[in-house]
Amino acid sequence: MKDFKIHINNKSDADQVFTYIFNYYFNNLYNYGFRLIQNEELVKDCIQELFLRIWKNKINLLSINNLKAYLFKGLRHQIINMLELKNNTIEKTNVEENFAIEFSPEDYFITNQDEENIRKRVIHAINQLTEKQREVIYLRYFEELEYQEIAKIMNITIQSVKNSLHRSTLPLKYYLQ
Repeated sequence: MKDFKIHINNKSDADQVFTYIFNYYFNNLYNYGFRLIQNEELVKDCIQELFLRIWKNKINLLSINNLKAYLFKGLRHQIINMLELKNNTIEKTNVEENFAIEFSPEDYFITNQDEENIRKRVIHAINQLTEKQREVIYLRYFEELEYQEIAKIMNITIQSVKNSLHRSTLPLKYYLQ
């Protein structure tokens, strides 16, 4: 794992590392999960269930190359599983339909009218995108994940990720002209 350089000498060290990783990634996982389902309690439950599964299965988080992508994918699957259980359905829940990115004025520190105008056009352009395109944009540009990591998280091909990013930039270019 490239984010941490920790040596574990005993079980107490392992417990501390696990707690540290949970706390370190919790906000990122929560923000991603909330964009998927907009249900605070369910997202928190899914994060806890994800880490409980990791703990029960004794997964060595320090051995994972990209822990952030691993946790995002795990959370996405956990949310889908929880929704399926909650809805008592065998069909796969389509999480992409619920993915939301909402931009508010607090997200931007715009000081002049030109920047405000650009901000409005960007928000309008992003709101014209599909939920899947928004999710890809969020994972790529906000969470700074690589194409292959996004593909694994969303269970799509790398080419689909690239295509979604490309298709999502076309409306952005149009609205920003």
